[in-house]
Amino acid sequence: MPLAHSHPPIASPSAGAARPGEWRLRDWGLADWVLAALLALLTLHAAGVCRDFIAAIRYPFALDYGEGIVWQQAALIPGPRAYGGSGALPFVVFHYPPLYHLVVRAVARLTPDMLTAGRLVSVLSTALLVPLIAGLVLAASPAREGQPRIPRLAIASAAGLLAPCLHAVRAWGPLMRVDMLAVALGLSALLVAARSDGGFRGAAWALLLAVAAVYAKQTELAPGVAVFLVSLSRRPRAALGAAAIALLAGLGLLGVLQVVTNGGFLHNIIGGNLNRFSPGSARAVFSKEVSSLPVALLIGLSAGAIFRPAGPAAWPRQLLALHFLLSTVMLATVFKSGSDINYLIDWLCIGSVLVGVAACELFKTPRPFAVATGCLILAILTLPLRRTPDTAPQAVLTEQADLVRLIAAARAPVASEDMTLLMRAGKPVIFEPAIVTELSAVNRWDQAPLLAMIRAGRFAFMITIDDERGGSTLRSPGVDAAMRASYPRTERIGALYLWLHRPPRQAA
Repeated sequence: MPLAHSHPPIASPSAGAARPGEWRLRDWGLADWVLAALLALLTLHAAGVCRDFIAAIRYPFALDYGEGIVWQQAALIPGPRAYGGSGALPFVVFHYPPLYHLVVRAVARLTPDMLTAGRLVSVLSTALLVPLIAGLVLAASPAREGQPRIPRLAIASAAGLLAPCLHAVRAWGPLMRVDMLAVALGLSALLVAARSDGGFRGAAWALLLAVAAVYAKQTELAPGVAVFLVSLSRRPRAALGAAAIALLAGLGLLGVLQVVTNGGFLHNIIGGNLNRFSPGSARAVFSKEVSSLPVALLIGLSAGAIFRPAGPAAWPRQLLALHFLLSTVMLATVFKSGSDINYLIDWLCIGSVLVGVAACELFKTPRPFAVATGCLILAILTLPLRRTPDTAPQAVLTEQADLVRLIAAARAPVASEDMTLLMRAGKPVIFEPAIVTELSAVNRWDQAPLLAMIRAGRFAFMITIDDERGGSTLRSPGVDAAMRASYPRTERIGALYLWLHRPPRQAA
């Protein structure tokens, strides 16, 4: 007897069919393969960066001109000479607030010396950028229903790995300088704010981190301004309450520092950082960073994605957009004399976040995503896998060790433009050549006592960093003339761009 009513069989999911949100190798398309290639390439470069950083930490001498003076500052903070307001010799200007120096002193208890500790703090801060940037990408690119999680995570990871591979970040990452800690604290403030709902607690913690960033480097203002203004537009009462706490903490610390330094704190971090307008400095900065130009163009193109509303991601994107705008405005500081590629670090880091957000948007359109990611791959292929040898040439190590012994044996002060040699030898920095030149040029420091000291031959000898012709921009004309008159015997130090200047009475 036939059935009165027949139902069609219920289709069961095929064992080989992908579920919504599942990302399987057999289902990969063009976008997936290009993304995998990008992540693999960035991972390879990141391994090279790690090896460079390890080599830098192990290197016992200067990697950058400024490391020596930061080492001297860290040795004096805290102490009676920290942030002194007198222009008397020894003359050391404390360019930055004390947070980095205090962290270095704490870490130095676990390391052979402060130079190693300072580089370790910078390296760990640079490593922290990777999860911070990835976290900001994820916060600004929420998962859509049915969208696989793995591509989002892969794109966020790639954005995090991108920043340390760029020249400015990679070159500055292992140095005993304040920048990497300040940028890491600033991005931490952004991430805390982006992960919160704009309420009082999240805004308060974010603004306190922003205050910490400013106390590492006083120009790291963009994160705090971005968090406050966006929070104010979202929840005014919570933002004002959080800002009150942050201001109380920041101004309280400022008051304490002003009192204990007899007013020298602001005199140093503001008055001691006056520089001349110098288009040549800007040209030098951008010429050093030409390898990052393709990525910078992608950052500019990616900025459009961050300004488009994205539902639940609108709040994080507003934070990123304002921070990016403020960081772009801050790029104007490269026109002051003494600027360097560290002035680009903040912009490149937040730019890496923008690239990640734009990539998440493009991933749903495979062909444009593959084209854009292919361009990024080509840009990364132009970057070197390694920049620093695992071990410095023995001749360089021997020459600098000999100089350290010579400085340590000197019975009078030694003037050196490579100040890490002085610190390694246990001798104090009597004056920092570059800052003396800048402050003398703008009539903020009287170099007459220094000139008298040089002319009287009160230095045992002087060491300069010069080019092949013996020229340098570190010394003021007056200091250079006095040195050449009183220390006429010169000797180039082998493979180094260092020159030893002795008084005429010293035997060869």
